[in-house]
Amino acid sequence: MTATRSDQTAPCFGYCRDCRTTHRVPSGEAPAHAHSLMREFEEIRRLDYRVPDDQADPKLGFDQLFPGDRGHMFGVLECRDDHGSTVVLRAFSSLRGGIRDIDGWVPPILSADSYYGIVLPGTEEIQRATRELESLAAKTPNASSLRRERTRLSQDLWRDMQSLYRFENFRGENRSLKDAFAHRPEGKQTIPAGVGECCAPKLLNHAARNALTPIGIAEFYWGAVDSSSTRKPGDFYSCCESRCQPILGFLLCGLNGV
Repeated sequence: MTATRSDQTAPCFGYCRDCRTTHRVPSGEAPAHAHSLMREFEEIRRLDYRVPDDQADPKLGFDQLFPGDRGHMFGVLECRDDHGSTVVLRAFSSLRGGIRDIDGWVPPILSADSYYGIVLPGTEEIQRATRELESLAAKTPNASSLRRERTRLSQDLWRDMQSLYRFENFRGENRSLKDAFAHRPEGKQTIPAGVGECCAPKLLNHAARNALTPIGIAEFYWGAVDSSSTRKPGDFYSCCESRCQPILGFLLCGLNGV
């Protein structure tokens, strides 16, 4: 088992502009549940842990998901249900290749209808424009026109996605990404791509929608050491500043009555 980060108590948190306070989820016992997940990873090396080996999907094996020097972020959320029983949720951050739903993992926030009906076709159009652009000389008139088209397609799709993503908090409130994202006065006012695809938002959104009360959370990196050497397998990390913290304030609002 790899070493853990020295500070395992780093909470998941976010500033809520509605009640002007910072909401938090402590680590609690979630790191222990995360270590159990790591041991499972070492043993079976795949994400579809609920099926026997002979029924496993090769696409969900670590050799295909994280080849070479790649790795990924995972998270666990310890909750209490209405009966006081412990429920442990697990999540992965966005995977390549359109892998979204795996039995035993919380579902993505973006609905299947939105993904397959709008996001996937839009992404394919952007990829088509990119392939055509790569086949043209860089400074031809056609290339300039196609470059502008690709930019427009990307901007239109991201604008649509900001309305398609719907988040629910512990007050039972529901907001789009555009409305849930808390801009910082001193920071950029644009919403970065990938918001809502990290572990913490997925876990908390699922808990709120299913009347579960979070009591501990842990997010960790698994795979090879990343190219910048900033993340190491088995180490724990707090919620990311640019994508997660600006929406976690809304998502956590209402937890523990605050």
